[in-house]
Amino acid sequence: MTGQIIYSVKGESDELKATVASAQATFKFFWRELSWEARRIVKSLDMAAVKMSFVLDADDPDIPSVENMWVTDIEFDGESISGVLMNEPRWFTSLKASDPVTLPLAALNDWMYVRDGHVYGGFTVDALRSGMSADDREAHDRAWGLNFGNAGSVEVVPAEEGRPPQLLSRNLDLPQDRKTLAALERTEHPMALNMRDKVEEGLGQRPEVIRELDAGGWLLLHREVLAGNYTVVRALLRHGADPLTPNCNGQTSLALASVAGWPRIVDLLEGKDSDESGPIEPKGFPAWPIGLALVVPALACLYYLVVEPLRAAAAGHSVQIQGPVSFAGALLLLGYGWVCFSPWYFRLRARTPQAGGSRVLDIVAVISLLVLGFVLHDCLESYVIGLRR
Repeated sequence: MTGQIIYSVKGESDELKATVASAQATFKFFWRELSWEARRIVKSLDMAAVKMSFVLDADDPDIPSVENMWVTDIEFDGESISGVLMNEPRWFTSLKASDPVTLPLAALNDWMYVRDGHVYGGFTVDALRSGMSADDREAHDRAWGLNFGNAGSVEVVPAEEGRPPQLLSRNLDLPQDRKTLAALERTEHPMALNMRDKVEEGLGQRPEVIRELDAGGWLLLHREVLAGNYTVVRALLRHGADPLTPNCNGQTSLALASVAGWPRIVDLLEGKDSDESGPIEPKGFPAWPIGLALVVPALACLYYLVVEPLRAAAAGHSVQIQGPVSFAGALLLLGYGWVCFSPWYFRLRARTPQAGGSRVLDIVAVISLLVLGFVLHDCLESYVIGLRR
């Protein structure tokens, strides 16, 4: 995460502030893991939580300005972190354990998830453990019942099978930390690699999921960008996902990638990634022949409904004008055909909310064409009657 304000307690050491900054800078790995955990049928994590800074407004000098508390059941939207409070507050009396809470991303103090008893993250916990004696540290770990690893280093992602863990210093201030972080940012989550073929197959079979907003007003592209799933993002872009479409918060995919801190995905969205081969046409029958098959008979029908009566009326012949339903039907046919030639319509459609099972833009378009058909009929009828007089 970049450019975050760190909420700190008065008198808090610079060392602890740097530790919090490290937790914020690596939060993206926590969120990526949670994004895949949500898809697992058999859950892999023993626990996942974040520590948030709750600002206190108290005049009592004995009460700190901030109370840090752990929160679980995490949701993240690129701006705010939501969840359920794990512990009873000591000073923040307006809250209690199990209350739902939402705080800005800047209030993040630490994060931690546990797999098979092994802790990943926990920067501020490592700071506390590093200041303990060996006996106190052992007692601390035993009370938690967790393996925190060696004091003075933090692991943010599980090591690949057969490979040593990639460790970071608590303050991320060593040259090796920068190299390790750069490598981790370019390393795909194992589940993303394992599902690569299924993702491609699924997008080919159901291309509509690329442009459909979910119940929260997000595209699948938004979710995958925020989670840092490069392989899935690349597949979505190749199948026609629009990186300029904003989510319900007005954030584009590029903005989400920048906030989360995924430089490789930023390059991909900006077209700077040399691995990207460019957009491809979705699998299946192309839309333009269908559009042509609809537009041609629609224009022929409108010629018969409009031009022929006008020519007959101008020649002084009797004219029989078809009913308004025929005009509306011809315009609907023309509209459907035209949409098949217009990919921008689907981009605009994705930005409009749903009304029942339909998009608002679709409803407005159909009603507009129906009304236009009736208006065209009435105008033609009035014009022909005027010619007769």
